[in-house]
Amino acid sequence: MSDTNGQPRSLSIQYGRSQIAYQLRYSKRKTLAIDVHPDLSVVVTAPTGSADDAVVKKVEKRAAWIIQQQRFFQNYLPKLPPRRYVSGESHRYLGRQYRLRVQQAEADGVKMARGQINVGLADLTKKERVRPLVTAWFRARAEAVFGEVFDAWTERAERHGIEPHGFEIRKMTNRWGSCTAEGHILLNSELIVAPMQCIEYVVAHELCHLKEHNHSNAFYRLLKAMLPDWERRRERLNQCVAE
Repeated sequence: MSDTNGQPRSLSIQYGRSQIAYQLRYSKRKTLAIDVHPDLSVVVTAPTGSADDAVVKKVEKRAAWIIQQQRFFQNYLPKLPPRRYVSGESHRYLGRQYRLRVQQAEADGVKMARGQINVGLADLTKKERVRPLVTAWFRARAEAVFGEVFDAWTERAERHGIEPHGFEIRKMTNRWGSCTAEGHILLNSELIVAPMQCIEYVVAHELCHLKEHNHSNAFYRLLKAMLPDWERRRERLNQCVAE
């Protein structure tokens, strides 16, 4: 019989060439549940008193589905082209393209004007300053824009019984967004390249994951209720990166 002292256990199974690691927890629920989270972690919640072999058999039975879910999250964020941060380079902001222009200025700084992102340098020989200046500017814009979207969609989410506990901006390589068990939404700083409607889609998507942890029918029903045109917005997000 399994150890049911309330502490989660780290286990794994082999499925073909893949090893599926998972956290096993116990509760008073009557059936076993398997959740794949956006960070690719797998949580198995089994009824208290479940035998180890019975749990393993059910995880093995759902192994193909688990791998499918993990691959979905791995492909959630397509690769963005590398940037060189030089004059003439194109940078996207809220779905529109802007040219980078490095110029002499009294002080280092970044301003957007006339379809350009103007980077001022007090010393034009210090080109290495361009990258951190532009990165900091985009980060500041992401904090402002994401904050407005999160606040607006939090009000809608609460009507559906979702209680988010704030958001954080992180640099992620495989996802536009994620969420934590504590109710925090994590948004990729690169999401600022996308149109506002796509940012809203990612925020709504992750808010729904706070209530429905995988892509079940219940998840899509909730997403549809919150954002009826979510499919169109997702398609636009994919196009945005491909352009």
